[in-house]
Amino acid sequence: MTAPTVSATGVQAFVAALEEFGAEPVVIATLVTYTVTPVTGALAGRPVRTGVSVDEVAPWPTTPPHWIHLPADVTLAATNAGGSPMAGWVAHSRDIPAWGTAQVPVAAWLAHVRGVLGGAV
Repeated sequence: MTAPTVSATGVQAFVAALEEFGAEPVVIATLVTYTVTPVTGALAGRPVRTGVSVDEVAPWPTTPPHWIHLPADVTLAATNAGGSPMAGWVAHSRDIPAWGTAQVPVAAWLAHVRGVLGGAV
């Protein structure tokens, strides 16, 4: 596995980076969906399909995505939830402090999502 090209930006770069990490990205309407397997919490060891808005990854990697879209049956103990364009899904607001320090931004994003999923109940 090699790191994505640093100069690559936008949705296509995000999708390509997810592919390199085996996250099985698929663009569906206005979301990039991909799979993450949490290592802790109620969903540990179970692949979970997640998503992010294509609008949020347009400036990738200079600005991190903020909203994590999850199937509605994935509930988090504490969340600021909003609507998702995907039927049956909910968007969860999550900030990433100190963005821009990761050598491989997609690895930082996937670790962030994996950590959020660790809080599923």
